[in-house]
Amino acid sequence: MARILLLGSTGFFGRGVAHKLIDGGHQLRVLVRDPMKAAAFKVRGAQVVVGDALNPTSVTQAAQGVEHLISLVAVRRNHPQSFLEVNVDGPRIMAEAAKAAGVRSVVLVSAIGARLDPHFKYLTSRWMGEQELAKTGVAGTILRFSAVLAEEGGFVAEFERMANFGPVMIIPGSGQAHFQPILREDAARCVVETIAKPELNGRIVELGGPEVVTFENMVDWFIQARGIKKPKLKLPTAVLIPGAMAMEAMLTDPIATPDEINTLQLDNIADGIDSVSAHFGWRPTRPSTWAQENWKKKARGR
Repeated sequence: MARILLLGSTGFFGRGVAHKLIDGGHQLRVLVRDPMKAAAFKVRGAQVVVGDALNPTSVTQAAQGVEHLISLVAVRRNHPQSFLEVNVDGPRIMAEAAKAAGVRSVVLVSAIGARLDPHFKYLTSRWMGEQELAKTGVAGTILRFSAVLAEEGGFVAEFERMANFGPVMIIPGSGQAHFQPILREDAARCVVETIAKPELNGRIVELGGPEVVTFENMVDWFIQARGIKKPKLKLPTAVLIPGAMAMEAMLTDPIATPDEINTLQLDNIADGIDSVSAHFGWRPTRPSTWAQENWKKKARGR
């Protein structure tokens, strides 16, 4: 089994990856700012190191003696930490630490749609982070995922906020952008299995689930599972953006930012419907069936 340093272990996706690594018998080390958030990993045998994933010294020290480094560190909003310091500088810091520590390979989790485009700040920051990794010359695999779904957090948290805001469920734009949602358990399995696939080094791999659905489809799964009676209301982005701009300026945690609203209008699908099967040899769970049962009530944390 491999010796692995995981960055971003206490986040929405990171929790799934950390437990999957432990399930697989790997020697896991996590770098966290708050050790209490990593207590569940420590109980299961992981080594917890206190430090900051954006501090070069902390990451380099934590990487000593490991074979692989996995980074899930990212932010979806430009506040309180900026896209530049997390999504762009983070991958460079990680890769330079891996090089200094003699790590065999790194895995960077990114997002489908990463591109250089001033209209989409988050996606541009992810693309820039990928470029920073490439510049270091470190053997790395970039995994770009479509929407990652779980019993809590992520899209579910956003749907809950939508349901709690006013008398209707507001859908930004047409709601017809296409996604290829993948369950967190399946996405985590892809991350873990990547460390044993040196043939993926230096590649960008796009991954999604076995279904292509619209954003509105996913909202409908949530509405049906929770038994929500509110009607849906589609509003043009031009109507929503001014309010989102005001909320972003005044609130620390707005319901949505202009960048998020714009990004939701983009198709977010992998290179192929069988992308996971093609790269890993197994077929992920159908989220449409899974959501009916697992979104019925608020999830329990692992």
